[in-house]
This record gives sequence, structure tokens and C-alpha cells, in this order.
Amino acid sequence: MSAELTSILLQFQPESPEVKQKRDYDQAARSFVAQLANISAGHWLKAADTPQDVLEVLNPAVNSIAYAFALRHRITAVVEKRSVLDTLKPGGALWNKLVLFLETSDPVQLRYIGQEWRRLVEFTEQIARATGSPSLAIAPIRSAMIRLDPTTGTFTSTHISFVQLCLETRSYAAAEPILDNYIHTLPSKIPNVVREGLEYSVPCADVASSGDYIHQTSGHSDKIALVDLQEYYILGAMAYLGLGQFKKAQHFLEHVLVVPSSNVANGLMLEAYKKWLLVGCLVDGKSKSAPRTANGNAIKQVKSASKAYEALVDAYVQLINLPKLKAQIKAGAEIWAEDGNTGLVAELLNSQMRTYVLQLSRTFSAIPVSNIANNVGASADEIAQYLETLIKGGQLNARLEQTDRPNVGVVLRFYLDPTQGPLAKTETQQQQALLEQTLRTNMLVEQVKDADYRLTLSKEYIENLKRLNKRQGQGGDAMDTAWDDSVDAEEDIMVDLH
Repeated sequence: MSAELTSILLQFQPESPEVKQKRDYDQAARSFVAQLANISAGHWLKAADTPQDVLEVLNPAVNSIAYAFALRHRITAVVEKRSVLDTLKPGGALWNKLVLFLETSDPVQLRYIGQEWRRLVEFTEQIARATGSPSLAIAPIRSAMIRLDPTTGTFTSTHISFVQLCLETRSYAAAEPILDNYIHTLPSKIPNVVREGLEYSVPCADVASSGDYIHQTSGHSDKIALVDLQEYYILGAMAYLGLGQFKKAQHFLEHVLVVPSSNVANGLMLEAYKKWLLVGCLVDGKSKSAPRTANGNAIKQVKSASKAYEALVDAYVQLINLPKLKAQIKAGAEIWAEDGNTGLVAELLNSQMRTYVLQLSRTFSAIPVSNIANNVGASADEIAQYLETLIKGGQLNARLEQTDRPNVGVVLRFYLDPTQGPLAKTETQQQQALLEQTLRTNMLVEQVKDADYRLTLSKEYIENLKRLNKRQGQGGDAMDTAWDDSVDAEEDIMVDLH
């Protein structure tokens, strides 16, 4: 690497006194990125794999902007040879540098190199797939997402490709740290121009929301639409189903159903509705009404196309009618298989029995296992084994007792005191659970506040405010703060995302 190029690459130092002020940092970072973008590809390849290699001189955690450009050019040169060299394969020198960058790069500098960041993330998946080990890309990509946006709450195209990768490799638990975070922002068309010029409004600001530096022109994401958000939620629901976390899956499926639509349901809504019906039985033990905020006409369309699922749910809610439920499951076997819901449907049988047992706990403190067996048409040994599975799995706060009475046998005894039994929690555990819930709630409140503030700066809000002021000036109701009926909010949302 020439002395001239070295001087250029090291000229931006994030800890330098010259960029202590956020506005100065912002201007210096933008100028630096523009300068690096004008360096020809050939210059980046000089002295490659030597002690003077730019990737050896630069520190990815300190010189993240320059390192990203250098790494992207180096990998591009290898990929263009249409073969993955050993150095680029997982475990190779170049692969290790790529992973190191994604895991240690400076989060603030990443806000200024959206295109480079996204290209390196895409390279990670492409290389892992080309070498037949797609799962190796999951951890580095997840690290990259979290370093850029600790909340991972601004939705990007990387969210979709990441969860697709996790599903494909059955790495459901690996997706959970991303899926558990709320999506609070969709990339806007342009950065917030209203706050331009303020110290805290620049991307490098400490108080910046990820929505301030991840937008449609920042390069961090490919173009997205509402259908992409629906796809993310349905894929996320499938990952939760793979983990047996039905409540979380239910929430994700509801997100698919309530996404704004122009009175027309799409295929993702239909798929989500079918799964939502089944998951509702597993979570609530009964069928639920469609979410009130869902589009009524769209819901009617998906309901009419889900008759078999509606009939299955009707059979399910008739507790202690296992023969009918089994018959309904068998009758629709081809439908469940075609929709990829066979495993989920199979869960209904276990769930119906579990729901029945839980209902017994609300009526009895103890009941002979033989009585349960008689009611459901199974042997006492089968039911006892099933109940033991529920207890060990943390789904039933009870115990099995062997009595001396021959006509009674084994008894299922429920713990009426929540501080007792296998599901009991200590006072410390209860306090910890409350603390964790409080932290999650506070984080969500801050995200809602930020969303409300950004709403007041949007073009649609300002135009509506002007209309309201005009009405009031003409003698209108001063308390009327509703959106103008002539504004098609659904259309505005769709336009803003395309």
C-alpha cells in the first residue's frame, strides 16, 4: 500500500479532537466516504496479502469506514473470478476478516456506509451458501444487524434474508434475538430534513433513533414494501412455531393480518390466517375473532378460503370429542400437507387433552386418573404417562400420587397455591420477571414516543394540520383534530413505502 493511500485511509480518526462535536464528525465522515468512493478498485488491491496489505494496516474496530471499503473491494475481486478461493471459504483468511469486521466494527461509522455494510452482509450469506454451509452466516449477520441497530427495530431487507436463512437451516433459536425485538420504524424516503442543522439530528448523534440513519437512501436496505413486512412476520411466526412458542407466533401472525390493505387479501394473509386459527386453539384453547384492526373485507376473503380450517377449529373446541377431531384431521390431511401445516394440526390433539386437564384444575383439587381416562376413551396408564409429560414439561402445576385404595389408583393432585409445585417461583424470581417486563415496557414506550415525534414531522401530518388550521379560521370546530376524511391514509402509507 502506497504512503499516499495510507495517509488517505487513516485521515479519519473518530477519537480525534477535530471531530469531537457531532456536526464536525458528521461532515468529516461524509467527506471521507465520498473521497473513498472515488478511489479506483485497482488501488485497493495493491500489496494484497503482504505486510503492507491495507487489511493488515487498518483496524476494523477503529477504521471501520476505510476497512469496509477495502474489504468489499477485495471480496469483489475474488468473487468476480467465479470461484471461491480457500482464503474466502469459512475459516480462510479473508472470511475471518469479514467476520471480524461484522462483529467488531464501530456502530457509529456504520451509519455512514450503508451500501458497503449491506454488500458485506450479502457477501457473508453468498459465501456460506456457495460452500454448502449456509448456517455459518447466521451469527455474523446477526452481529452485524445488532451493531448497526441495537434495537434491530428499523425494518430492513436484511431482516427478511436473515430469518429466511434461519428457517432454511432450522436454526430457529438463532433467530430469536432478532425476532424478540419490536419493529418500530419503516425506512422513510429521506432523512428527517426538519431537524437538519441541529446537533442531535445528525446520524452520529448519541440520541439518534435507528430510523434517523437507516432510510431509503442510506443504502442499509434494499427497497421494501408492506408485503415484505408481512413476509417477515409470517417467517418469524414459523420460527417461533419451530421453538414451540405459540403465543409469540400468534402475535406475529396477527401482525400479518392487520397490515393495511386495499380491501384485498393477499396470499400471505391467507397463509397467516390459517395458521392463526390453529395457533389460537393452542394458545387460548378456543377460536378467536379476527383482530378488530384488520381490514374487514380482506378477512372475509381469507375466511371463505379457509373453510376446512374453520371446521377443524369447531371440532377442536368441542372438548372431549377426540373421535370427531381425529376424523376431521384425517379428512383434511391433503389440505394440511399442501399448506405445510401437518405438524401444527397434529398439535391440536395434544392441545385438546391439555386444555381439558387445565379446565379440570379449575374445578377439582384432585381427581383419579382413571376418571380422566374413562372420559377421553383411553387407558389409565396412557393418561398417566401423558400427564407426567405435561408436568415435566412445565405445562401443568400438579403431581401424580399413588393411593392405597384399589378402586381409585393413581390420583392427579393440583397445586392450588402458585408458590408451590413444579411451576412455583421464588419471590426473587417473581421480582426478576416483573423487572424484565418493566424494562421491555419502558423500551417500547420510548419507541412509541419517538414514532409520535416523527409523525408530527411527516409531510402528511403537516398538511393535515394546515387543513385543520384553515377550517378553524373559517369558523370550524376548534376541537376537531381528526384526520381529513378526504385523505386516504392507506394509500399514503403505500406510496411512502414504494
